Amino acid sequence: MTKRNFFYYIVIVMLTILLITGYLINKKNSSSKKNEIKNLNQQILTKNQQLFNIQKHFLKNKENINDLINPNTINFKKIISNKEIENFEDFKISKYKTNEILSSGNYRALASAYIDFYNDDKELILATVDGIFAISDLDNIQNFKKIKSNIFDLITYEDFYVNTQYGIKDILVNEEKLYVSYINEKRKDCYNLKILVSKINKEKLNFKEFFETSECVDKKNKHGYLAHQGGGGRMFVGDDSIYFTTGEFRNRPLAQKKDNDYGKILNINLKSKESKIISIGHRNPQGLYYSKKNNFIISTEHGPKGGDEVNINHEPSVKVKNFGWPISSYGEHYYKNYSTEILNKAPLNKSHKKYKFEEPLKYFVPSIGISEIIALNNDDNEFLFGAMGNEIVEQDLGLHFIKLDDQRKKVIKHKYIPLNERVRDIVISKNKDVIILFLETTSSIAIINKIKF
Repeated sequence: MTKRNFFYYIVIVMLTILLITGYLINKKNSSSKKNEIKNLNQQILTKNQQLFNIQKHFLKNKENINDLINPNTINFKKIISNKEIENFEDFKISKYKTNEILSSGNYRALASAYIDFYNDDKELILATVDGIFAISDLDNIQNFKKIKSNIFDLITYEDFYVNTQYGIKDILVNEEKLYVSYINEKRKDCYNLKILVSKINKEKLNFKEFFETSECVDKKNKHGYLAHQGGGGRMFVGDDSIYFTTGEFRNRPLAQKKDNDYGKILNINLKSKESKIISIGHRNPQGLYYSKKNNFIISTEHGPKGGDEVNINHEPSVKVKNFGWPISSYGEHYYKNYSTEILNKAPLNKSHKKYKFEEPLKYFVPSIGISEIIALNNDDNEFLFGAMGNEIVEQDLGLHFIKLDDQRKKVIKHKYIPLNERVRDIVISKNKDVIILFLETTSSIAIINKIKF
């Protein structure tokens, strides 16, 4: 290790220790600690910026700051073994933590990554939010081998690597190929969503462009711009196609227009790469599942201040359904000083049905920071989805279980499973016995195993 790299390594370790300390204090949140937590959050933001400044230095040479810690592997340490889970009978959890991922998709997160099964569920592929890829055997989850890629050649704008609002939004393994969605800078200050694809090779991933959304959303528009709200990016395999979610980058009226790809769920043909709109009126869909058996899409969606939703779309290819955003929402605007024009186009009415939109299966006020959703059984009537957020008392920081009626028209059972962790991603094995989470509050992988009776 050179003297320069050693210096940066020491700085990184010190900053990481401060971030971890911050999160431990934040766990003890109480009204008496509000000022302390506010100050700590500001310190974390400042330290993150210092990390980003170091990352910028390495980008000049197409290097990543994470590789200073360990250029070849990402190592995890087991911290919990086969622990029973509150409100989640028949399952036990083991947890593995790493200090070797520095990039995050939120300032409250120590690190962020996405995961998917590979090789008939024998291996797990991991992608950090800033484009580092790694693979591990499930029976040796503590050691991930890094996979080289050509990501630096394809993604050249700085914010992808240093800004928590950008970066990778999902990964998907399908037929020996790895698909990666991310926020792309199409031209200066104008962004869209793009999907890359590579044949899976454990030595090097050679990505090529697979799909990108129409046009781009300009930062300078009269409705507003927020990259994080344009995230979407979730992918799920359909019949010879990929379902793909998009946000509207806070340019709210885009979600109600059929002449663009934003605020939508799309279906992309794997061969022709042509896309069609499946549904409109979405704000920022963060979870996606398609039931081939029963032909429906169930998705989760970030609301504004309140109003996170679980939505269902039966026979999705028959008719383009409208889920209401931004005309209807059970949440509220974050700010009260929007212009009359913006409020007229985004009134957030407290009914969907009244305005001929699809009502959500379930909504959450306050918001839970809803994330990925998986089916827990082969009947596709029991589901598990993640919650990020920041407050246990609001049912953030954990998992939510729902059971639907036989017609999949309403929720008949709901349970909250607290983990005190932001759940960024969830995958489940084909036999439904193993669930794997990426927990970004502590930069951990959790393995939830079904108890064998």
